[in-house]
Amino acid sequence: MKTVLCARTQNTIIIINNNNNNNNNNNNIDIPAPKRPPPLFQFKLYDDQQNELSIIFSPLLVVAAVVALGPASCNVAASYIVTGQLFGIFPLSGIFDKDCHRIRLVWPTLRVILDLILLGAGIVNSVTEFIRLRSVGVNAKNINGLIFFVDGCIINVLFLQMATRWNRVAIKWDTVDRIFLTESYRIESKWTLKRRMWTAASVLMALACCEHILATINNLSDQWYEIEYCGWKTNITDTFRHYALRRSPNLYTLMPYSAVSAVFFTYVSFALTLYWNYLDVFIILVSIAIATRFDQINNHLRTLAGGGVLLPNEPFWIRVRSHYVSVCELLDEVDQAVAWSVLISCATNLYFICLQILNVSHERCHTTSNSVHFYPTRKLRCVMNDVYYWFSLLFLIGRTVTLFLCAAHINEAAKKPLDIVAKIPNNGWSVELDRFSSQLKSETVALSGMRFFHITRQLLFSMAGTIVTYELVMLKFDKESEGKGYIRPCSFFEIEKKWLT
Repeated sequence: MKTVLCARTQNTIIIINNNNNNNNNNNNIDIPAPKRPPPLFQFKLYDDQQNELSIIFSPLLVVAAVVALGPASCNVAASYIVTGQLFGIFPLSGIFDKDCHRIRLVWPTLRVILDLILLGAGIVNSVTEFIRLRSVGVNAKNINGLIFFVDGCIINVLFLQMATRWNRVAIKWDTVDRIFLTESYRIESKWTLKRRMWTAASVLMALACCEHILATINNLSDQWYEIEYCGWKTNITDTFRHYALRRSPNLYTLMPYSAVSAVFFTYVSFALTLYWNYLDVFIILVSIAIATRFDQINNHLRTLAGGGVLLPNEPFWIRVRSHYVSVCELLDEVDQAVAWSVLISCATNLYFICLQILNVSHERCHTTSNSVHFYPTRKLRCVMNDVYYWFSLLFLIGRTVTLFLCAAHINEAAKKPLDIVAKIPNNGWSVELDRFSSQLKSETVALSGMRFFHITRQLLFSMAGTIVTYELVMLKFDKESEGKGYIRPCSFFEIEKKWLT
């Protein structure tokens, strides 16, 4: 007795026979191995399949395009990369080369020099902020400046270190792409890999720009109310100088002011803000791309099953398992490159979510027709503060949840073939299928934070509980540090004395 299963693909119908006689496989029609397409790194951006993965190997394309030019300008790849590397992020060379073996960190180049300059500026900011905190005191809120600068320096170093080993990742990724950019693994959907990546990057980077703009407006609003309250309006002749001095007190308590330094450190501040958002977006894009490869394997098996039971022969399972292992090996390479980045990203998001919850719970100032009333031991509070802190909090939560869901989808997609394998009867079992089944059941396929944890959906709920715990700790610290570290309104630095008195 024979079991005949017909599985319809896009252009052909594959008939897979299973004979009860295990020794006779002559009736089984083998599924031919997919043909190898041309190399991916041609950078012919009009080709959808090639354009999809070029974004992963040069994630600066995504960020720079969103910030500067937009998706409509995707034919000008050089402009995207140059724009992104103006902020010293991921200073890879050879990104335009057709040979992915040439994608590497090259010393010294302008990209690396700019990266090191920004790293040095971040260290200077960190040291001066630490010195300032020692003099004014520390509380639960004003320590965030030091954490921000240190975090930016760490992210800079992580991407520099990642660039030293990204060549191995790029070569492995190119090998995997040669398998999955074939007709047999094509998924018919308007939400292609390219579109999903552009959507995720565009939305997140647009919201990040909005948050940075709101932070700047919030800072200017605080300064304007302080000028009104303190009667400094007639004394201030250089608005930008006043803004720079009040915005970066950590720097100008130890170094003289100059317009050039003010512009440079404003640029550094924006770059460090970009690092923070760029790290999360980078992990999200990598997660989407790897999860898509596992989804292609699942779709391939479901298509062949045609809603029934899949009963191919052993060579078929050898190929499927080898393709699955290739994606797992790619994930291992990526995990080794980004493991520290994942750990830092989770820790940073955890802290700043707790901080913004603390900020939105703070009382605000009120105004009359004649003056602005300050709480004597509190920083100036206004409507603009509430708008910024609430937007920042909601954006942080949304970005963190997006990161966890995208990264957790890798684990979910890697387990889905088990649903199809579990339906196969005993007469369709083989040695290779048994190995594949054991691998699906035993291995944890997911991104990790230095192997301390694996990103799954369960981890998202664990992090929610951790936020509650740390928020209680921060509330207690805030109460204990009441009155410490707050600079009273109308106080000024020695360098400002000749302008404000």
